[in-house]
Amino acid sequence: MKMKLNCPVCDYQEIEGNTCPNCDTDLSVIRMLKELPQVENSVQQMKISKWQLGVALLLLIIGIGLGAMGSFLFMQPQLHTLTVSSPNPVISDRPKLPVNPAPMTAKEPSKPITYTVKSGDHLSAIAQKFCGKGTSWQVMVKANPQLKGRENDIDVGDVLKIPNCKEGT
Repeated sequence: MKMKLNCPVCDYQEIEGNTCPNCDTDLSVIRMLKELPQVENSVQQMKISKWQLGVALLLLIIGIGLGAMGSFLFMQPQLHTLTVSSPNPVISDRPKLPVNPAPMTAKEPSKPITYTVKSGDHLSAIAQKFCGKGTSWQVMVKANPQLKGRENDIDVGDVLKIPNCKEGT
């Protein structure tokens, strides 16, 4: 015995065939789904008691604590010193010479070069003159912090420190 369906398109009632007589909608898929055997819910819901929930939360907290403690202990930078063993004497056939470190001589700091600004000078030209082509005026401002804010307004007679531009090359 076929079950009677209602048309989902035009709401025609009690259709026994696979096609709605009112709007010609195909009802075969809906009929197949409705005629499938009913299956009872095979998955039963588990009831969790309060003490089981409490134990689960306690284990979670312990796990998080152990993870935090482990990362604190093992991920911190090591504060140990590195010891290097002396080279193996068997590797080299050469006689060992006594090593005397050379006496440390302090280099005398070179006197800074200065330049007195003349009429018509600007920072870019001064930087190019002393530091070479393509050098930016910012090199001069870095060496002379008093120029900040007035890079385009230097005065005749200002004494500027010239940086050692040749050091980096």
